[in-house]
Amino acid sequence: MKKLLAFLLLMLCSLPSFAQFTLNGADDYLRQKAEATEKQRIQDSLRLVQIEYQQLMSTDIRHRIKWVNMITYRQSIGYVENAYNLSYYGYMVTKDEWTFPISVRLTGAQNYNEKNMHSGFSSWSQHVTDFGMSGFRKIKGNEYISLGLHLPLGYEKYRLTGSSDRHTRLLIGGSTEERLMYISPNKSGLVMSVGFYQLMMSSKRYTFDAGFSLEVGVKF
Repeated sequence: MKKLLAFLLLMLCSLPSFAQFTLNGADDYLRQKAEATEKQRIQDSLRLVQIEYQQLMSTDIRHRIKWVNMITYRQSIGYVENAYNLSYYGYMVTKDEWTFPISVRLTGAQNYNEKNMHSGFSSWSQHVTDFGMSGFRKIKGNEYISLGLHLPLGYEKYRLTGSSDRHTRLLIGGSTEERLMYISPNKSGLVMSVGFYQLMMSSKRYTFDAGFSLEVGVKF
């Protein structure tokens, strides 16, 4: 009887501690469950944002167009004419085999090999603008072949030796070029090319020129 009473007394003393332990465990479980639910909600929100962004990129033309810019310096050395120029090229990336960029070329510091030109002129100058197009095509890796066809139009001014009369004459011609190019595969990087050109011109001082050129620049 005494043992039974002692056991009952011990149980009564232990009930508050047991109840407290049970409540603490329940609180921990509920807190962990709430944290897991919040974490899952954040992950679902981020995933939804990514899906919406991908859908935007696939439907908005501003995200589908990939435009490439290139600025280059070219040095040309020819049988008749030597010159350098600064060029801008801009084109849109497509799946077509050939790419035809828009281009603007500024030419400076022209000089001529007098010994390869017709003599008999006391003064002579020409002013020519090239119209035409050039395109390039990938041949392997980051290497491209470029072909161009241009129509030079302009005029020349000259004075014959022993004459004070100054003449102005219309110029028209045709030129072709063939180049090998390297274009960096990165969004920005190096651009290089080397090639040859041929020119036919209706000038009084020369009718044919040919040479080679080196070009280096940046893509962005």
